[in-house]
Amino acid sequence: MSDSKELNKIKKLYGEKFMHLCRSLFPTLLEQEGLLTKVLKSSFATNSRKLYEDITNSKLEENFKNYIYSKINVEKEKPEMVEEKTPYQLLDENGYDLYECNSEEDIQSFKKYYKPGEELCTFRGGRLERCVVFWAVKKNAEEIKRENFNNPKREDEYGTSVMGIQFTKSQNSTVSIKNRYNHKVNNPDATYGNDLDRIAPGLTQSFEKLLSERGLTLNRANIESFNIPGYVVAGDGKYYKYNMEINGIYYCPGNVIIDHGEVRQLEPEKQELIDYFILDKENKTLSLYDPSIEDSFIDSLKKIDSIEMVNDKESKTKKKIITIKEKNSNEPITIEIDSDNNIISYVNENLTKLENNFLRFNTQLSKFMVPNVTDIGDYVLENNKGLRKFEAPNAVKIGNNLLKNNSQLSEFIVPNVRDIGDYVLEDNEGLRKFEAPNTVKIGNNLLKNNSQLSEFIVPNVRDIGCNVLMNNEGLKKFEAPNAVKIGNDFLGSNFNLNEFIVPNARDIGDYVLKNNEGLRKFEAPNVVKIGNSFLMYNSQLSEFIVPNVRDIGCNVLMSNEGLKRFEAPNAEKIGFNFLGTNKQLSEFIAPNLTNESKEDLAHLFSVVEKNSEKEEAQNITSTDIAKLDKESQITTSELSSVKKFINKIKNLFKKKEEKQI
Repeated sequence: MSDSKELNKIKKLYGEKFMHLCRSLFPTLLEQEGLLTKVLKSSFATNSRKLYEDITNSKLEENFKNYIYSKINVEKEKPEMVEEKTPYQLLDENGYDLYECNSEEDIQSFKKYYKPGEELCTFRGGRLERCVVFWAVKKNAEEIKRENFNNPKREDEYGTSVMGIQFTKSQNSTVSIKNRYNHKVNNPDATYGNDLDRIAPGLTQSFEKLLSERGLTLNRANIESFNIPGYVVAGDGKYYKYNMEINGIYYCPGNVIIDHGEVRQLEPEKQELIDYFILDKENKTLSLYDPSIEDSFIDSLKKIDSIEMVNDKESKTKKKIITIKEKNSNEPITIEIDSDNNIISYVNENLTKLENNFLRFNTQLSKFMVPNVTDIGDYVLENNKGLRKFEAPNAVKIGNNLLKNNSQLSEFIVPNVRDIGDYVLEDNEGLRKFEAPNTVKIGNNLLKNNSQLSEFIVPNVRDIGCNVLMNNEGLKKFEAPNAVKIGNDFLGSNFNLNEFIVPNARDIGDYVLKNNEGLRKFEAPNVVKIGNSFLMYNSQLSEFIVPNVRDIGCNVLMSNEGLKRFEAPNAEKIGFNFLGTNKQLSEFIAPNLTNESKEDLAHLFSVVEKNSEKEEAQNITSTDIAKLDKESQITTSELSSVKKFINKIKNLFKKKEEKQI
């Protein structure tokens, strides 16, 4: 059997490892020459040679086996005849309201159901030009909250509570059922495998009739019967591996583009698909297949003099090297792509500015060298997940969203940058080295949700935005000696920082260092204002001395169990719940508080008085107690409670003295 023609055909089409998998799973089918090959060719495109890895790495061998057997010698059951109803009626019976969108305004009205960062590309505009757009909304969709679903699954209650149902305006109209999670789950544009009947029995037939009334024919071939991560079923019924999806268009290995179900094959002799760009070898141009995408990568390569593409013979991964020479430039630009046509390396010494959206949707770039860039725009490399080191030695300014969502980056070195925008490196989990010694301003959300960085040293920073380093669990050292302003949620939920020294800070925002359990030293001699919930739930700090503070917010140091001394000689206002549930405070120095603040802190004064009495009680010696017993004739039971009820003991003294008088 190992030498059979059948196996050799499979090996040629899908690779040797996949051939061995088929030999293991389908020994009986292989007895019938040509049968298995026929099923495979009708089900799986040959645009990539990684089908074996994608099935085995996802542990889908059994699912794959069942899928193949379902395609062989099985008479398809005739669809059950259902009472003829409109899609609106069928969905209503299944708990949904169905809406059709006839204008851009109609489409935008459904954006409210999507969490920020999970909105469909449909909301970017222009979808009605090529699709008929419906929305199916669960009648209780408002009650199904995103925060209750920490581990999203495509067909869970939240994902299917709001679904976009779209049909292409083409000769053979394909359907796409779009998930509420969007790209947080695998292939969100094929919810329920694009099988309308899984939403409501008879829905396919019902929509088919509705579309026919508009001159469209529904193509049922793009139903996903077998779910493989990273694959989409096109209008020809075949599974295609894809690199990325943007605006409902799938960019695939093998120079294949699937445009809303329609398969388009580029001519490899003339054109090369790299990421989501088309490199025209004949005309020496680089263009976007989808003109609605904004990406400055194409603008950076307009003056092309020559393009050369060669296979890297030294590479085992079959990568290709593209060398581009620009007019009036001595240094060539080098781009490397892997066997699946992903851009994995980019070297350009001519570039001085990375404009907005530069390689925004690239995911695989692992080498990036632009040594002469001085200005970095917004959304640069926003979705890159492969870069491990980023260096921009001459960059002065960084815009918003640089390398957001990158999970591999371990080093970020920008020695001359002075201004860092918002959302830079947000959701970067692995960064261990951050060097920005000349940065003066840091925008919101820098390194939010990073868990590996242990040091954050920014000697020249004056302004730190909101949510910076929020949820960083590993930071142990923080230095910002010139910081004047610190925004909300800075280092919220950090558990390991021991010292927080900001000698020049004047304004500290809300929720700063909230849930920091280990801070033992706090120095902010010039701070004037502290926002709400600062150091809430800290348990180690013993002193809090802020000589120039005038305004302290609510819930500051709430649930701090260890603080013994508080000193704020110039404080005028302190919000409610300050030091709520503190058990140790014995010194409270704030002589300039307003009467309103004193009323808010009435509980605190009683705590201080009680704690002071406890301290005094703890200073009583056994000799004092014996003397007290002899002179006042206190009982043994009263002696055992003397430390807890020192006021009672004082009252006993007072009563004895009054009787003697």
